[in-house]
Amino acid sequence: MALGVAIIGAGMIANIHVTALQEIPGARITGVWSRNAEATAKFAAKHGIKAFKSYEDVLADAKTDIISLCLPPGLHVDFGLQAAAAGKHLIVEKPMDIDAAKARRLIEVYRAKNLVLSVIFQNRFTPAAQRVKAALDAGLLGRLILGDAYVKWYRSPEYYANGAWRGTWNIEGGGALINQAIHTIDLLQWFMGGVKSVSGMIKTSIHKIETEDLGVAAVEYHNGALGVIEGSTAITPGYKERIEIHGTKGSFILEGGIVKEWKVEGCREEDYIDTQPISYGATNSPAISSVNHKAQMLDILRAVEQGKDPLVTGEEGLKSLEIVLGIYESSRKGQKIQLA
Repeated sequence: MALGVAIIGAGMIANIHVTALQEIPGARITGVWSRNAEATAKFAAKHGIKAFKSYEDVLADAKTDIISLCLPPGLHVDFGLQAAAAGKHLIVEKPMDIDAAKARRLIEVYRAKNLVLSVIFQNRFTPAAQRVKAALDAGLLGRLILGDAYVKWYRSPEYYANGAWRGTWNIEGGGALINQAIHTIDLLQWFMGGVKSVSGMIKTSIHKIETEDLGVAAVEYHNGALGVIEGSTAITPGYKERIEIHGTKGSFILEGGIVKEWKVEGCREEDYIDTQPISYGATNSPAISSVNHKAQMLDILRAVEQGKDPLVTGEEGLKSLEIVLGIYESSRKGQKIQLA
């Protein structure tokens, strides 16, 4: 039996969710609702789906099993808790929220109700990321000693002006780190086994926004390795995001979603590197593919059907948020921040 999924939000990322779900035989889109009635109607007409009149109508819909939440970050937990109360499984776009304590509450509620909660970090589902993770889990790089992430992207003044919530503390919860760099931060901590502490600095370097368009941090991982994180939307013209990881048996570089270099003892580089480029978000209007969203949606739908955890649980989705919020706190206080 197909699972019913309702889309909440009518922005750019909601289009990606619809496209991905429409390609999955086991998914049925029950409709869309956003906070703007006109936007809801246009979105519904564009995709040939139902326009719900209210969020309450969505939650009362017996055909809707899953809520796919594509609203601004500061609204995620509030709307998510309502979904839980209605007995709906939940897909949340990154970041999970802008408040870690609220995010933990959402996790607790979903665990208590035995409902599936998953956060969208679709980059974990690329062939390159899956191949790298398997190699790391198998210990091919030996003991990890250094893990770095660089997200040097560009967003124009118009990008921020066209979205009133962008670059705000109360709705977006931050800037370049919590919105753009968080995907790469998630991959980095997933590869490295989690972050123990951060010491960071943020600043607004060129944009007229409340939040940071430039952030840097020194990172200590649970396994004793060190690293750095750099995230920005102020770098012209914008470059492919990059992860570099070094172990006692070798190193690899993941750039723009593909393995660019693989120098590891006992491994043939041609077995690991990629030759086909993929789209990435370095510039203002990235051509975002729905392929990886589809792969994650498939994983989530299987989890709902089988009553098991998806690959990216609420607990997993929280990790990158805690890292970013730790960097913000470190910058405010001028001191190292210990993470759980």
